[in-house]
Amino acid sequence: MSDKLKKPYQIVTSVYVALILSFFLLFFDKHGLAAISAAKARCYATLTLCYFAAILVLFSVHGIRRKLHWAELRSDLKNTPAAAWLILLYLLFTVVSALLSSYGTVWLGGMRREGVLTIALYCVSFLLVSRFYRASRRHLYLFAAATTAFCGICILQMLNVNVFKLYPFFGEKSSCGDFIGAFIGTIGNIDFAASFLCIAIPILWCGILRLKDRRRHLLLIPLLLCLVVLVRINVAAGYLGVIMGALLSLPVVLPCAKRARIIVLLAVIALFAASLTVIYFIKFPQTELRQLHNLLHGKIKDAYASGRIYIWRRTLRAAPEHFWFGTGPDSMSLAAFARQEVTDANGGVLYVKVFDAAHNEYLTILFHQGVFALLSYLSALVVTLVQWVRRARENAVAAITGTAVVCYCLQAFFGISQLITSPFFWCAFAILVNALSDKSEARKIDF
Repeated sequence: MSDKLKKPYQIVTSVYVALILSFFLLFFDKHGLAAISAAKARCYATLTLCYFAAILVLFSVHGIRRKLHWAELRSDLKNTPAAAWLILLYLLFTVVSALLSSYGTVWLGGMRREGVLTIALYCVSFLLVSRFYRASRRHLYLFAAATTAFCGICILQMLNVNVFKLYPFFGEKSSCGDFIGAFIGTIGNIDFAASFLCIAIPILWCGILRLKDRRRHLLLIPLLLCLVVLVRINVAAGYLGVIMGALLSLPVVLPCAKRARIIVLLAVIALFAASLTVIYFIKFPQTELRQLHNLLHGKIKDAYASGRIYIWRRTLRAAPEHFWFGTGPDSMSLAAFARQEVTDANGGVLYVKVFDAAHNEYLTILFHQGVFALLSYLSALVVTLVQWVRRARENAVAAITGTAVVCYCLQAFFGISQLITSPFFWCAFAILVNALSDKSEARKIDF
């Protein structure tokens, strides 16, 4: 497709990305955090379906005017990145999983609303954005402004100022005293907020590192606010994604000579080795570090990682029953093993705890959609990140979005794919693939 013909698609895609990075982030309804998941789902579906409709209209108009020739389409297909084909394969296996599932909720989704429809929105928007997006630093500054507003709301909630009638920052417990969760900002659950920060923080610090204009120092404001919120909500998966992701990404994205990047890489490896050595030999107090110390000594308890070890073990035991195509998207809450009875001292059942995800995005895909879908998804990530390692030094757009993808994928080992935050990941992933597939000289240095 010629550049002139592609321009309307790029404009529509630019508007869509801008809305996801700003309007979707700050969107909520009158019910506050009590119904934030449903509100975000409606917002994301509306924005994305309108985007699809606009692309379809453009395609139809160009087809009627005969400006779109099959020869150009065939050429475009030949130049389609491998990651796009793999994500298409991931979507195909997801649909097959749903067709073979015995649960009727797999199409629209269950408790998480992560059914076939939601996954299709993720994948098709990824394919379109990776094809038609054209990077603009305006999007980066728009995202920084929206993130500043988000963090401002979070900090006011921490000060017990109930902004826009959202809940203040608090920990909620059930009538039985069991901890349910803490909520913050226009995202809700602090785990989901940490997931978002694992995308926002690397984009901001890498933007400061790689942009070449003076305004880049303004990104320090949302960066510092994000760090304050991350420390205050104190989610271990958030620390893992932000810190580990930064250390792993720094040798790749530094705009310096190969020799200097190798030195940084060796320093990072030495730091990892020294940290693991200290944790192995020192018994820390009852914290995540103490749990890691015990794990290094082969002592694994179900209660570790906030009970995630227990969920992972049960998921891995149940997964072989539907190993190839899973039980269907977002169906774990319907499985027998996902229900745990919480009893009192006399053995009486207080209530039933239901697990609707494995608290590990990769295990969740394995259980829900099967091994073929998981391999397709992981292959798309690996293929893209290998290219990112090779080209991040010369491509600022790839450096920034690739760092965000790395940080998100690390926290995903302890996280849950959720309509509230996953759109930011799919958007960053699509822009990364787009940047890596564009070899024009103007795009290699800056936005």
